[in-house]
Amino acid sequence: MVGGPARELEAVLDAAVEPVIACDGDERILHMNTATERLLGWNREQLVGKPVSELFPPRLHRFHGLSLPRYLLSRRKVLGGRPTRVFSRRRDGVELMVELTVGTSGEGEKERIVLTMRRLHEVIDTLEEPVERVPGGPDILPHHEETADRLYRILVENAPLGVFHFDLAPIITACNELFARQLGTSKRNIVGLNLLTLRDERLMACVRESLGGRTCDFEGDYRSLTSGKLIPVRVRFAPCYGEDGEVEGGVGMVEDITARRHVEAEREAHLAQLDLLFRSAPVGIGFVGTDLRYVRVNETLARINGVPAEAHPGHTPLELFGPHAGPAVQELLQQVLKTGEPLVRRESTTDGDLGLEGPRRYMSGSIYPVHTPDGRVLGLGVLVEDITETKRAEEERAHLYREAQEAIRVRDDFLSIASHELKTPLTPLSLRLATLERRLERGEHVDLGVLRHARHQLTRLTGLINDLLDASRIEAGRLALHPEETRFDVLVEHTLTSLEGQRGNHVFDFEPPPEPVSVQGDAYRLEQVVLNLLENALKYSPDGGTIRVRLSVNEDVTVLSVKDPGIGIPEDQQQQLFDRYFRARNASTRSYGGLGLGLYISRDIVERHGGRIWVESESGQGSTFYVALPTLSASRLSLPRAQGDRHLH
Repeated sequence: MVGGPARELEAVLDAAVEPVIACDGDERILHMNTATERLLGWNREQLVGKPVSELFPPRLHRFHGLSLPRYLLSRRKVLGGRPTRVFSRRRDGVELMVELTVGTSGEGEKERIVLTMRRLHEVIDTLEEPVERVPGGPDILPHHEETADRLYRILVENAPLGVFHFDLAPIITACNELFARQLGTSKRNIVGLNLLTLRDERLMACVRESLGGRTCDFEGDYRSLTSGKLIPVRVRFAPCYGEDGEVEGGVGMVEDITARRHVEAEREAHLAQLDLLFRSAPVGIGFVGTDLRYVRVNETLARINGVPAEAHPGHTPLELFGPHAGPAVQELLQQVLKTGEPLVRRESTTDGDLGLEGPRRYMSGSIYPVHTPDGRVLGLGVLVEDITETKRAEEERAHLYREAQEAIRVRDDFLSIASHELKTPLTPLSLRLATLERRLERGEHVDLGVLRHARHQLTRLTGLINDLLDASRIEAGRLALHPEETRFDVLVEHTLTSLEGQRGNHVFDFEPPPEPVSVQGDAYRLEQVVLNLLENALKYSPDGGTIRVRLSVNEDVTVLSVKDPGIGIPEDQQQQLFDRYFRARNASTRSYGGLGLGLYISRDIVERHGGRIWVESESGQGSTFYVALPTLSASRLSLPRAQGDRHLH
């Protein structure tokens, strides 16, 4: 059929209430109406051209050597035009019991097969002959005609519970409207459902129990196969008996417990919140009865009291804490109970006020009378907070404040020292340059001594600037090293030689080691360390004397020591000696100059070489500085390499 007549026929079929499917002689679907789409969940685009067997479970595709439609067509005379009860398969896999009628018209290529379906609850006169049964087999189950009277139907329909009935198959054969509303669907989509297709094993267990003659209860969340709706329900399953006393099916009474679940969830949430607040509060919480016996305490208060929480109920503070802390706590409770006035945030110490052993802890306690609505005193509420950390934080803040004040003082001292140290070489340098300028203008002879003094002051100024730059690089983590094999004994000897012109009335006593000493290091930076130690030895030995320099090798470590006969360093300040800007209190900035950076820089250089630097000294008895470095053969440290620093010389 084409054109107008075909479209008119499709319109007629779509207007039909019952599902209708039209197929060709090869049983491929040519058309299906809207009722079929609603019932089975397929749309026509998905099925047109597909075998009609797609609409039935695989076990029904072939029957006695014939397809299902051909088999039913072969039995048309026997059926007398009445429908046959079969299972149809929805798109989601759920099986529905339907009444199926099959007809045909035409022959050969023009043959058309028409299938008409009805839901069970809509059928009045049907022939109960399931196609699963083989002719000649056991007798089919007798057809149960509707026997419930009008009053019974009214009772079921108006019951406050959802009610459904299922047979031995088990197929849902009837239900009331409330059950359909509970599942969010209609009776049309429920009646005929095969309960064996349910995916909830607990529900299926209850179905089997009821068919076995036993009642069974189910409570949980049920997801409807028809609507996908998740419903919290409570279901009582019970068996249904026939006149012969045998189980012929079952009934389910369904209560939608959504509202009850909501109320219970809210109540449990409130109780859980209160319990969580009580148990997990960062302060100790307890309740004491009018007899001064504990009723309940949380874990925090139990930890503060040093007694397990389960040991508190029924006991007084005197019984729990003994003669030391017990009387003091009990006296406070009695005071609040007697006066009715709360005690708020009273501070005490565990070792002093409470007489407890162990390290001191600070407590803040509050006690409140608890009244009933009619004003009667029910007991006492106790809040105790361990404020030890707060007290320590306050002490730490005070300590940090003092350190900040000290840092400000050190900064101010440094700025004052730096200003003085930078001006010291600049003033004579400026004078000597002015002198040179005048002599050159007059054409006079220039004294080389003036140039040497100017050069000396410039070198001193350059050293100060280099120290400032190195300190800045260390703070930024950018002080680069360029390690290479270095003769450390030669480096020390060379440094001593370079200071010959500055030693004045001092004597350098150096004993080179019997064997060469080599290290993996940055020769420039190591020379900077040795030079700083020697210059300090000269500076802080104002009365002259012998400066002893020793270099020894002990196993895999070479140790350099520089001993001076100078003013020494107070013992309580030796740990700070290698800190930035630090100067011992017995070293006057006016007398001994410097920025307080040399040892700070030296320590960083030595540690970057995998070594260690330390001092041994007594005030007024001189000092000995030590530098320990791994020898070349023992060095395992991969020294950092970076772009070369720009040093001022």
